[in-house]
Amino acid sequence: MTSLIILSIAAVIVRLPMLSRPMGTDESASFIYYASHPLWVPLTIYGSPNNHILHSVLMHISWKIFGGAEWALRLPAFLAGIAIIPLTYIVARALSDRGALLAASLAAAAPVLADYSTDARGYTLLCCFVLICVVAMARIMRTGSNKAALLFAISAALGFYTVPVMLYPFVMLAIWGRKKGLIAVIGAFVLTILLYAPALVVSGFESLISNPYVRPFPIAIFFRGIPSYAAAVWSSMFAGIPLIIQILVAIGFAIGIRRQPIWLGFIAVIALIALQRVLPFPRIWLPFLLLIFITAAAAWPWSRTEPAIAAAVFIALTITGMSSSRLRETGELRAVREITRDLNRRANPGDPVLALPPSDIPLAFYCRRVEVLHPDLNRARLFVVENRDYGQTLPGTLAFFKIDPRRFVIRRVRDFGSSALYELDAL
Repeated sequence: MTSLIILSIAAVIVRLPMLSRPMGTDESASFIYYASHPLWVPLTIYGSPNNHILHSVLMHISWKIFGGAEWALRLPAFLAGIAIIPLTYIVARALSDRGALLAASLAAAAPVLADYSTDARGYTLLCCFVLICVVAMARIMRTGSNKAALLFAISAALGFYTVPVMLYPFVMLAIWGRKKGLIAVIGAFVLTILLYAPALVVSGFESLISNPYVRPFPIAIFFRGIPSYAAAVWSSMFAGIPLIIQILVAIGFAIGIRRQPIWLGFIAVIALIALQRVLPFPRIWLPFLLLIFITAAAAWPWSRTEPAIAAAVFIALTITGMSSSRLRETGELRAVREITRDLNRRANPGDPVLALPPSDIPLAFYCRRVEVLHPDLNRARLFVVENRDYGQTLPGTLAFFKIDPRRFVIRRVRDFGSSALYELDAL
């Protein structure tokens, strides 16, 4: 238990500096469109999958109490990200008699989990609810406990209420639980409907099940895309993790999966995705990454040296994670603060700033005196932001907004390495 506490404290220390990094695209959108409004807005308006309803509510509360600093908006995701560590340990103990501390170490130090622990979105909450569901279902299967069934139903419903992609781990756990878990599964379904009732009434069922960013592929293209998609998911989940640890996790998982009947339900998850013909964003697999860590850690016979190995893994992953540069999957403009400072000095209130996604939303979050989201293209002066991380250039941005560069005197205000700011004055 002491080792687990030390791991959790170390994870807090590693993540604290990341709490103040510039806001990314999706988390800025969550605040601008949902959390910054009265609570009835995130509870009833499901305008896009960006509204992780439970997280939006918690983000709103944190904002009201602590203000609009980055750390305050990220506090719910951060606390959930830390809670993942002891929950991973508890799940590992529930599923096996070894590897719990090593699994918790992987959860504490995996760069992708550190990233999402400091990203104001609902994914770390989702991971917590999935882990609680695993513990509850394991208890249901062993004892038939009604309390465990209630815990599963509540946790699963809250997972759905946070991110609807809870559907994938939910299907896996429902199949694992079979008849013994049926009441818990039905209870989760009923509670989910009750929680979503306000959004269903106001926004409609279609808004909840449709995702404009994930479209079904033609069946031939879907199956051709699976190998490259699987590689992209692995690359995203294991970003910043040394190759030797990736190999050991893969070998451990290949050995341990036969001992963990929970994975039988994963076949249904794959079948569901095939029926949908979608290749969802890699981040939806974060709860499964934790289960991979748990399965792999239990496969290795390191019980005597596990504390030392867990410490070594944590240190190695922390070093490689801090030294590796990686773009956030949810979008960002790395120099957004510097660009905002220049705009505050040079721009007049309401001046239009032209920026393409994913650069526009972080700019709108930080720079309130200019107009980013609804720019007036008829103004005599424009500003344009390049974001080279995403292949965005001055000519491409002007072409997107149908601006003729020959009508302007163009001057580069400053280059920030990965991005640049331009000022355009009409002739």
